Amino acid sequence: MSTDESNTTKAPEPQATEPQIQVRRVEVTFESQTILKEISVSISAGETVAVIGESGCGKTVFMKTLVGLINPTAGSILFDGMDLAKLTPQQISDVRRRFGFVFQNAALFDSMSVFDNVAFPLRQSTDADAREIRERVLRHLQDVGLPPGVAGRRPSELSGGMRKRVGLARAIILEPDLVVYDEPTTGLDPIMSDVINELMLDVRKRYPVTSVIVTHDMRTAQKVADRVLMFFPRTRLEADESQVLYDGPPEGLEESSERRVRQFVRGEAGDRIKEISK
Repeated sequence: MSTDESNTTKAPEPQATEPQIQVRRVEVTFESQTILKEISVSISAGETVAVIGESGCGKTVFMKTLVGLINPTAGSILFDGMDLAKLTPQQISDVRRRFGFVFQNAALFDSMSVFDNVAFPLRQSTDADAREIRERVLRHLQDVGLPPGVAGRRPSELSGGMRKRVGLARAIILEPDLVVYDEPTTGLDPIMSDVINELMLDVRKRYPVTSVIVTHDMRTAQKVADRVLMFFPRTRLEADESQVLYDGPPEGLEESSERRVRQFVRGEAGDRIKEISK
């Protein structure tokens, strides 16, 4: 064994267990403010889960904790049996190569071409040569409905919908096991939003990927997700109430026995006007 090999700390081998993601009694507190408390959720391999809820309910914090960007104050997040908080920096870096991220505003590098943006993960994490990189980048651009001519353009030259699609192509270029979407349709018109929804469905067909979608868009949740989680701000819950008000299929949202779920799905203010005016 070479010196380089002997000094490399690798992530432990994934355990052959289901579910793929296990969230066990997770709590996240910043200073004196608890954002998430006693969250327990399991997500199976290949499942698409939408996380909905009003602003301030902890959706984004949950998403970041799920992929190890935030360590829980209490509880644990297991991915394929590995406790993310207990991994070394090298191990967590190895595991994150199995994750794809689609950010709210695409988060593209403005100084790079579309081609270089999509190629970035390949150049950072693989030994692929120039020919393979070119083939894979153009194939993934095609997969998200973009012509080869877009590759030479800068992000500033693209529409919002096109930037979202470039971000999706970059997220799936390494063919990850988990793709996390942060508000993938925000800022888009209804037609382009549905294009992004169709692309997310197509990604699921092409690759055996697990997907977690944080969204306010009920059309996205109802069209794309196998399952929906609805979070509620912890500060407005009774002491014994769960922060997850709904965990079930999208078709059950409007008929939920929980009034606050029905109000959110239908876009009804309900008691919020009274709460805001206090």
